[in-house]
Amino acid sequence: METHVAADQLLYLYAFIPTNEQTDTPDMTGIDPDSPIEYISHGDITSIICRVKKDEFDETQLKKNVENMSWLQEKAFHHHEMMNHFHQSYTMIPLKFGTIYETKESLESIVHTHNERITELFQTLKQKNEWNVKIYADKQKFTQSVLEHSPEIEKKKQEIEQLSKGKQFFERRKLDQFVEKQADKEIAEQCENLHEKLLQFSDQSEVKKNWNQKVTGRPEEMCWNSAYLINESDTDRFVQVIQDEKKEAVDKESGLDYAVTGPWPAYHFSSFIEDSDT
Repeated sequence: METHVAADQLLYLYAFIPTNEQTDTPDMTGIDPDSPIEYISHGDITSIICRVKKDEFDETQLKKNVENMSWLQEKAFHHHEMMNHFHQSYTMIPLKFGTIYETKESLESIVHTHNERITELFQTLKQKNEWNVKIYADKQKFTQSVLEHSPEIEKKKQEIEQLSKGKQFFERRKLDQFVEKQADKEIAEQCENLHEKLLQFSDQSEVKKNWNQKVTGRPEEMCWNSAYLINESDTDRFVQVIQDEKKEAVDKESGLDYAVTGPWPAYHFSSFIEDSDT
């Protein structure tokens, strides 16, 4: 690649890959349709980039553009597709959508500063993929299952039966609240139990914030949201554990649903900048 970057251009950074993995690739259109995907070598590290126009991608204009849903969907979809494409061919450190550098020199400075960490990540991520696991709960269905099958609830019912008629009336009113709390407790326990099972196959994991129903578009509540870094050789066993949990939930009509997606680039496990550096 030429060292010169035009005055009206910036560099859009997709990812870092090991230089020794780069092979001849077909011409590919970049996030700016007027520019191709290019590769910049920094010794053992190679950047995958595209030149973009300043009047579309500089900091001020980018903030405006991301508020334009049509523009954002088109560009974010392209970024996502490129990440998946590169991930199929390389050990890759994926960068966030909208990672921009003004010059080749500023990009090289970042690579130089974090060279050791980037190189370490190549070793950490080699032949590994990110998998995402989400658990959803039909609270009404799960609560009914708890009411019918929970030993704790049955014990509580028996305790109420031993009370006088007057006290039974008030305690039964409290029982509904107890059942709801017990349902929440058991949902949390089942999520944590699955997490513990999955950790045996995971090099790294991250428990994330649950999304609300407006984001998921589902009627059930999300009760678990996590990401795992899985070696390719452990993928089948990892997925099988989740499928077994899903089948058991269906058989028991518990109201839980398990969703697993992947393999993805290691978005959650590829930060090359330490917290202290930000």
